[in-house]
Amino acid sequence: MDERWPACEEAVLAVFPDMCLQHLKQLGTQYSMDHEQIILHVIDQQDAGRPYPTWEKTAKRKRPDASPEAEGPAKRIKFDEDRDRLTGKDYVFIKTYTKAARTLLVAQFPELYVQDIEKALKENGNLLYPSFFSLERMLDNTRKGVGPLLKLKTKPRANPPDDMFSKSQSEAVVMAHTEYNAAKTKSQERKAKVTAELQQEQEELQNLNRAVAEGTVADCECCFNELPLNRMVHCEGQFLHWFCRECAKHMADTQIGLSKYELTCMSMDGCEAGFSLDQRSLFLDAKTTVALERIEQEAVLRMAGLENLAKCPFCPYAAEYPPVEENKEFRCENPTCGIVSCRLCDLETHIPKTCREVKAEEGHSARHRIEEAMSTALIRKCNKCKTSFIKEHGCNKMTCSAPGCKNVQCYVCSESCDYAHFDDPARGGKKGQCPLFDSVETRHEEEVKAAELRERQRVAEENPDVDGDFFNINFSDKVKEDDNRRKARNPGPDNWQYLPPAAPAPPHHLRAHPQFPEAVNSE
Repeated sequence: MDERWPACEEAVLAVFPDMCLQHLKQLGTQYSMDHEQIILHVIDQQDAGRPYPTWEKTAKRKRPDASPEAEGPAKRIKFDEDRDRLTGKDYVFIKTYTKAARTLLVAQFPELYVQDIEKALKENGNLLYPSFFSLERMLDNTRKGVGPLLKLKTKPRANPPDDMFSKSQSEAVVMAHTEYNAAKTKSQERKAKVTAELQQEQEELQNLNRAVAEGTVADCECCFNELPLNRMVHCEGQFLHWFCRECAKHMADTQIGLSKYELTCMSMDGCEAGFSLDQRSLFLDAKTTVALERIEQEAVLRMAGLENLAKCPFCPYAAEYPPVEENKEFRCENPTCGIVSCRLCDLETHIPKTCREVKAEEGHSARHRIEEAMSTALIRKCNKCKTSFIKEHGCNKMTCSAPGCKNVQCYVCSESCDYAHFDDPARGGKKGQCPLFDSVETRHEEEVKAAELRERQRVAEENPDVDGDFFNINFSDKVKEDDNRRKARNPGPDNWQYLPPAAPAPPHHLRAHPQFPEAVNSE
């Protein structure tokens, strides 16, 4: 057996885990154990409708559809925002994912050199989704003459089919292919949008030229731009006044902002005519039409002067109801709404709880947010492996002791650093930089208090109806006594900074915290 076979087999099966081994051996012999050539050959065969033979396996539970089309735009947004999805994954997972991502990108961008593709992957944390768009921009810039060189000769390569990894049992490979499909779908949407915009610009220009030649142009009586008549709207007056659709839409939005629904002519001639339904349909979208109809319905109900009229707080539906003392719930019969609401507080029904009890619960939820903000201010995270830690005493140069990490960072600003980052000139630092030593008790207390005040102000603005007392975080006397005793044992800043530079290093390691043991001070 060729000594290159194990590496070739591992690389190909990482992408095609269900490929028949006998078939893979034949391809290995044919392509001299070059796994990249084998993968490209299989992709080309798939595109031509000739799938590779697979090994027999027992029936398993059907895997949910992992395509981005099935998961929708929300999944693609997650790929945009989640830059830490490889954090915490083991070495085998990351290696398999990166290899699959590299293969997919090489096939997608045959004009680019592999070195440029690998560089883009590295710059984007080995994530396929952002790397895809980095390479797209690189390719566009290159075609404009401002990017890296392209290959002089490129062998046509078929894009991997959408179901290429549908049978894969590797979570890493499925994850890479899901990102690839999501990136490709978003790219196609962008290109389709740009193409449509360019096509629309061309059509508008042709329409304008044709209107000028036929003499069917007019000035908008609001902005005075010259436009073709088939791109304008007019009032229903005896003498027609013409306006561009943008000005008419702006007028409608202004009326909605004033809680009015009448759309009348904007001419300076004093015309008070309105716009027909056909003309309205040319400049009103569905959202604006619904808003105008709702304002009109509310105005009609007000003018009707009905007694005991109750309204749904979630839609325009209204109906006559008995006094609120007899029926505290409003049952909306609007088929698009159907919400049962409380007539006292205009929230969704909460019977048998009272309105005050519901507000109290909202206060507890908001207080939980304040508590979370205080915890976040206290707990640090390694900026490399995201391991949480809290310092009890010692210097502010922290070393993460998580296996395989050993990242060194500042406890004050969380930046990776060495001694030159701090304010001790004896260790290469400068005055005015982050302190190497300070009182950890004082720092924790100030940071937690600042976080509490910020979050308290935020939740108070979001919940103006909730009593401010619900936001108070009260501690028992026992907790306060324990906290005072702990502060008495560590009354002030560590004084190790005053030791002469030649003195032995003090034992300022971080004592193991029951919840966050993975960080220590370093000297």
